[in-house]
Amino acid sequence: MKSFMLDSNGDLILNQMIADNDLLAQKCECVLGTNKGEWFVNLNEGIVFANILGKNVTDEAIKNEIFQGLSQVDSSFVLTKFTKDTDTNNRKANVSFTARNSNGETVKGVKEIAQ
Repeated sequence: MKSFMLDSNGDLILNQMIADNDLLAQKCECVLGTNKGEWFVNLNEGIVFANILGKNVTDEAIKNEIFQGLSQVDSSFVLTKFTKDTDTNNRKANVSFTARNSNGETVKGVKEIAQ
C-alpha cells in the first residue's frame, strides 16, 4: 500500500509517496499525535492526552495509552521498548518506543505530546 507523505506539520506532500515501514510509522505518528475525540472524521482515533499529561499519571498508564494508540494502527503490535520523559511545568511528554507486529515489521517512534 502507498500513501502521500506528510511533512512535520502533518500537511500532505503531494509529489512524494511512501509505503511499507515508512507508511506504518507515519500512521503510528498520526494516531499518537491526535487527542482522542478531536478529529471529527473519527472521534475514536487517537490517544487521551490527559492520560499522559494529567496529575499522578504512572509510567504504566502512559505505556498503556501509547499501546492503545499503536493498536489502532495494527492490533498485533507488541511494545518491545518504551521510555518517557515528562516536563510537568510545560505539560509536555516525550515518548520513545519500539513496537513489532505479527508480520515482523518494526516501527520506532519518538513523539512529543503537549496540551
